[in-house]
Order: sequence, then structure tokens, then C-alpha cells
Amino acid sequence: MIPILAGINLDIQMALLFVAILGLVWAYFLFTHKRGNLIANRYLAVLISILAAFLLRRTANIEENNFSLYLYFISHGFVFFIGPSIYFHITYLTGGRASIFQLAKHSAAGILSIVLMTILFYFRGEIDRLEDLTVLQFSSLVFISIQVIHILGYIFYSGKLVASYAKKCESYYSTLSRINLRWVRQLLLITSILGLAIFGMSVLIITGGYYEINNTADFLFLLLVSLIIASIVYNSWRQPEIVSGLYEETGKYKNSPLSDSDSNQLKEKLERLLEQEKSYLTQELNLNQLAELIGTQSYLLSQLLNEKYGENFFNFINGHRINFAIQKIQEGHLSSRTLEAIAYESGFNSKSTFNRAFKKKVGCSPKEFYKTVKERSTYENGH
Repeated sequence: MIPILAGINLDIQMALLFVAILGLVWAYFLFTHKRGNLIANRYLAVLISILAAFLLRRTANIEENNFSLYLYFISHGFVFFIGPSIYFHITYLTGGRASIFQLAKHSAAGILSIVLMTILFYFRGEIDRLEDLTVLQFSSLVFISIQVIHILGYIFYSGKLVASYAKKCESYYSTLSRINLRWVRQLLLITSILGLAIFGMSVLIITGGYYEINNTADFLFLLLVSLIIASIVYNSWRQPEIVSGLYEETGKYKNSPLSDSDSNQLKEKLERLLEQEKSYLTQELNLNQLAELIGTQSYLLSQLLNEKYGENFFNFINGHRINFAIQKIQEGHLSSRTLEAIAYESGFNSKSTFNRAFKKKVGCSPKEFYKTVKERSTYENGH
């Protein structure tokens, strides 16, 4: 027997069906939309369609409808497209590309599993008549384990891709807020949870434990899938282009025309600008903008920062911001203001970014630093 939602309230089934249709509509929109990172959005559309298929296969009466039953079978193969769709979505978001051969290679597992499930669908009668299900159960457990390992493997490599991209962005942006890496990290997290949920549900079905908690297990799994679809739709609606071309490679300096005298002049201009104008207090400041302010090219400024200061743009600007914040704390501004207010005034776009940058440069948190300053001031006043 294949599990269905017979015991779940009709209103809940209709709600799940609504979410599935919403996901398919949004997937169609992403696939046909002509703005943003087109290919990346299309891979996101594939992911949403797969999740919507999970809902549809559970809300249909698969015991009376051959098409729904066939969808249930081949949807096990859809799982092998979850990892590649996430991986290529992030690849194109971060400026990467994929060849036809790469696409075919990464799609092979999904295609082969759909073929396998199609064969099992046509021989389902013979399978139902089997008396000893031990081999079938073991084979199913191995197959599910491969599915989960496949998803988590792609999530792991996608995470490495995001980390590498974030490091590159540090050479160009003073803040990562515009790139919104939080979106792709959230995507990796929720799909990891999905993979584990698929594994748990499938193990329950194979071992027979599923039927003891039929409605509860179904409801929790479908609720999770619904929340994932809603989360993806909401986030991609807020920022459909997600990252789309914000990072620009600054290049290497091997053939740069920046001489020692030019370098020294540029350094003087930069330090004068930062001291007088305090441009680092601009939250969305990037390499191009700062280069324009001192009348040079971005790649020359990047070379200057690396050769004269030994830092990339991200660390250089945040270093000045931290020094500004330290000065504010030492001057006693925290007696009437919060750390978060000082963080924003210093050019940071969030308190968490400020805390990380502060601890990296100073060696302690802003609160710990303030406590030390306060204790020192109390001691000096007492003597």
C-alpha cells in the first residue's frame, strides 16, 4: 500500500494544494521572467517545481489515478535533481558558467532513477505479490541513503562555492549586504533539512513505522515542504535578481603601470580623503566609488591596498570603521547611545557585522572593550 492523505482534513489538503499551485506559478514566472540572472532563476524554478511535485503527489488520490501513481513513483527520481538545481543556481548567481557536458553529467543520476522508477511502475503488480520483502526493503533503504548523500554532497560543494565567492567579494565591497549571501545560505540550510526529512519519512515507510503515525508524519513532512516553498517564493519575490552581477573581478597586478612614485601619490590622496571626508562611513561604499573619489582606476586602488597596506578593500575600510567606533567608545558616547547606533554611525550595516569585524581587529567584542575602557576610567578617576 502506498500512503495517502486519507485521514488529513480536507481543508488542509486544499491548503497544501494551494501552496503547490503557488509554487508552480512562481516557478513559471521565474522561468519566463526576462530580468535578473535568467539562468540562475531557471534553476531555482526547477527546485520549486520539484518541491511542488512532492505536495501534488501527496494531495492526489494515487490509489485511483494511474497518472498520480506514476507521479508518485518517478518523484523519487526528482530528488536527484534537487542538489544540481541548487548547485547551478548558486554557480550562476556567483558569476560561474556550466557547459552542456556538465549539465548532462549532473543530471545523469536523476534521469537514470526516473527510468528505474518507470520500470518499477510497470512491474508494480509483480512487486505487490512478493512474499519476502527483505531484499526490497534493503534495496529501498540503500536507494534512499544515496538520495540523501547526493543532496548533502551538493549542498556541501555549494557551500564551498558561496564561501569562495564571499572571499572574492571582500576585494570589492565594504559590506556584503547588497550581495545578500544570507539568501543562498538559507537555501542550503532548508534543503539540508529537506534531505533529512525525506530520509526519515522513507525509513518510516520501509520499516512499517510510518503506518503507526500515518497522519502525523504526513502532515509534518508536507508542512515542511510547504514552508520551504513559501520561503523560496517570498525571498525570490523580495529580490528576484538575488546577486546578478554585483561582483567585478579586480584582476592581478603583474602588468600594472603603478610605479613607486604614483603609488606614494595615490596613498597620500587616499589617506587625505579618508581623514577629511571620512568616506568609509558610507555603508554601501565599494571599490569603484572610492577609486573615483581619488581619481584613479579600481584595479590600481586594489593594487595599492594590497601592496602598501597588505589588506583587501573589505578589511581596509572596516579597519577604519572600527577605529572610528573605538574613538566614539573612548569618548564616552556609549553613556547616551547604544552599540548598535555606533555601529551604524561607523558605516556598518548590521550589528552582527560590526561585532565580527571588531573582534577580528581588536581581539575582543565591543561590549568587552567598553567594559575595559569604563574600568580604566573609573580607576584613573579614583586615583
